[in-house]
Amino acid sequence: MSMVDQIGTAIAKAEGARFEDDPARFRRLAVAAQPLIRPTDTMVDAAHEAMWSDAHWAINGRSDFRKAVRAMIQKAMAE
Repeated sequence: MSMVDQIGTAIAKAEGARFEDDPARFRRLAVAAQPLIRPTDTMVDAAHEAMWSDAHWAINGRSDFRKAVRAMIQKAMAE
């Protein structure tokens, strides 16, 4: 199964649908979602700023936060 199909299947599952019901649609959504695998500095900065409001947040470094964001996105796409 291609990466696009894997991501499309994950999107379909998140919607409560089946990939097989509309594979072209879910493939288009998967292609649109692929840039999220490599978040831009702006995306990381925005997420870090949003999370920084919690003073007890365990991840304080920007590079650690970048790793956490990537891990969360990759895990979500793998499910």
